[in-house]
Amino acid sequence: MEVKKKVTLQSVFWRFTFWIFGLTAGPILVCWFLFYFLSQTGVVLPANYSENVLEDNRKAIESAEVVTDELIPDGCSYGVFQTNGTYLYGNLNAKKQNKIWNEYAQGGFEITNIGYLKYFQREEGVCIAVYHLKAEFVNPLLRKWLPGFPETLGILSLLSFLIGIVLLNRIFGNVVGRELKAVKKVTEKVRLKDLEFEKPDTSIREVDEVMESLEKMKEALKDSLKAQWKMEETRRQQIGALIHDIKTPLTVIRGNAQLMQEAESAEEARECEEYILQETGRIEEYIQVLQKMLQSEETTQFQKEKVDVRRTAEAFASNAKILAAGNHQHLKVVISFIPDYINSNRQLLIRAWENLLSNALDYTPEGGDIHIFIREERDKLLFVIEDSGPGFTEEDIHRGTQQFYQGDKSRNSRNHYGVGLFMADSFAQQQGGRLILGNSPRTKGALVRLEINM
Repeated sequence: MEVKKKVTLQSVFWRFTFWIFGLTAGPILVCWFLFYFLSQTGVVLPANYSENVLEDNRKAIESAEVVTDELIPDGCSYGVFQTNGTYLYGNLNAKKQNKIWNEYAQGGFEITNIGYLKYFQREEGVCIAVYHLKAEFVNPLLRKWLPGFPETLGILSLLSFLIGIVLLNRIFGNVVGRELKAVKKVTEKVRLKDLEFEKPDTSIREVDEVMESLEKMKEALKDSLKAQWKMEETRRQQIGALIHDIKTPLTVIRGNAQLMQEAESAEEARECEEYILQETGRIEEYIQVLQKMLQSEETTQFQKEKVDVRRTAEAFASNAKILAAGNHQHLKVVISFIPDYINSNRQLLIRAWENLLSNALDYTPEGGDIHIFIREERDKLLFVIEDSGPGFTEEDIHRGTQQFYQGDKSRNSRNHYGVGLFMADSFAQQQGGRLILGNSPRTKGALVRLEINM
């Protein structure tokens, strides 16, 4: 593909200006040349032609018994007057007769709207000729229908200039319009998210730079859309998996409801009822997961409030010990050096701590240890939790905060849905902090640090 030669927009306008100058100066030079050439060849009479002919015929006009039209050049008018101003004959109308005689009486030689005057003294009076200093065509037909040679050249020059301007605007308009049309075509494709196109090659450097910017925008938009499509696809897959999981307890509930109708003893009916309650609890857990997923999209707009940190931490510690005791696990909570109040959101703070505790409870075996430390460190509120479970893998450390990420690929763990760490990390980012995943050298299990600005 041939690459177009690049020019700047400034050079395009300079070229346009040069042509404008040429269209202005060109007709003037052409008119001057035509005037000189035609004057030399006798096609055009010089401007003082009538004046010279009248002077050449002066003796004849002054001595002739009657002044005839043959003594007066074409294009001139004349009149013969008595010494008292009486008009005798000629080709002047009544209005011009009075004006010309008045001008003669005052000794003038020019009437602005009529022309120049030349006087010829005769025995019975005076002959007054009116002429113009204007180049005329020799051809009588051209002299009759055209206003005069200079005026004709001026009109032709103006017409050629206007025609040239129209053509020039059309040419340069097409050049710039073609470039802008390419830009419009590209922007329209970007607007419609049709990103499978190549950057058109343009001849104007500035337009080409705009095209390069649009191409970079296209690539950035393509990457953004791919990421968005991938995220939406992952979300659809995970929601579909959760919906699929809900079908299982529903099937169990339906089967046990049918068995209750067929039960022959109260003991069998009670056993079916326990199964129904158990599976109903599972459905409630799935619904809570879906609710958390929807709520996580709005966590950037939580309302801050004054939170009593110590009271909140102590309430959390009490509930945590009850939960750990129910799982036959050893829990230790250390609260030290914490501020009285911070500017945060109490509900989201407790939810983040509970999600981290829930993960630790799920992966710590019976009889295992869980240690929690809540303290102030470098103007941050620090929450650290360690457990004696299996700990994080390298993949868990890098992907553990992703929504719906599950380290347990087989999905055998019904208590782990991949939203706890994600929600805790979202809260930390909203609070200007961070969530750090690692493994504890002391317990050999997982270690999670939640830091938030106070």
